[in-house]
Amino acid sequence: MVSSSVHAGSGGERKDLLDLLMVRLTAMLGDDVLDRDRAAAPGGPTASYTHGTSGIPGSDGHTLPAGPTDARTLLESIVFACLAEGIDDERIVSLMHMLGWPGSFVCCTIAGTPGHHDTWACAASIRGALPPHKDGTPQDCLIGEHDGHVVALVRVDDGASPDQVAAIAKECFDPAEAICLGPTRQNASGAACAIRAVVNALFALQACTREVPQPMRTEDLLPERALMGDEDARDELIGSIYEALKGDNPDDPTLLTVSIFLDSGASLDATARALSVHPNTVRYRLKRATEICGWDATDTREAYVLSTAITLGRLRDAGMWRDNGDR
Repeated sequence: MVSSSVHAGSGGERKDLLDLLMVRLTAMLGDDVLDRDRAAAPGGPTASYTHGTSGIPGSDGHTLPAGPTDARTLLESIVFACLAEGIDDERIVSLMHMLGWPGSFVCCTIAGTPGHHDTWACAASIRGALPPHKDGTPQDCLIGEHDGHVVALVRVDDGASPDQVAAIAKECFDPAEAICLGPTRQNASGAACAIRAVVNALFALQACTREVPQPMRTEDLLPERALMGDEDARDELIGSIYEALKGDNPDDPTLLTVSIFLDSGASLDATARALSVHPNTVRYRLKRATEICGWDATDTREAYVLSTAITLGRLRDAGMWRDNGDR
């Protein structure tokens, strides 16, 4: 198995490394080594991403010689590593195009622990189980390894769907370990977000004491991901929950009602007294809040999600950070 990584340094360092790799790829790649049918054959190599190191080592720890026979594997490794690092500019789009991915696509991710820790077999089973494109060619799929988990980025707008990917996961990963289905996103930038989401969700699971579904979804761990610094999770909590509850009308009482209800220990009577309304009014507003954002304040876990979203939203409004994540 070929392993690749991108140095986890500054943006400039990663840019310089990618520039160097692009020069090498331009010199060594050709249509003959990027044949999709051969690359999708069962048992083919899997790209592996090891955070915090640099170089392109082989599975035995030695550097593999650059040559046309391993060009596609090298390219897949570089693309996966760059996306995992959040590098999604036009160069990555070009590299993905060389692998057969269109410029515009919809994708999702799935991640889990390979059975018997056999990464090669897990990757082969994922590729073999994916339905082909409508024209019969193999489904677009990038597979990498991160911290012992196999992560697959799958195109789901031509032949495959997220539900099919989730069903495949149960057959290809160790069912005794957590399996995570990532969000559906678009294009290279979305692919980078989808990869980060599943990696962070599996890590954040260590801080979650409740039982999660199998496979779980990245949104099941939004608060934990946000607290560990996942900006995508933070932005989703603020955008889809806090902003939705806040609305455009400053006189809308929905956000205030949910906030007081959570702060009062989920007491209808205490919330009603604080707002000088009848408890039935509080019930109505809570039901409306659920319809607006999809989360129920009367459920213990979902109340935690709501509380985290509201706190993050208020911090954002107080100027703690800008929407792009810069302090």
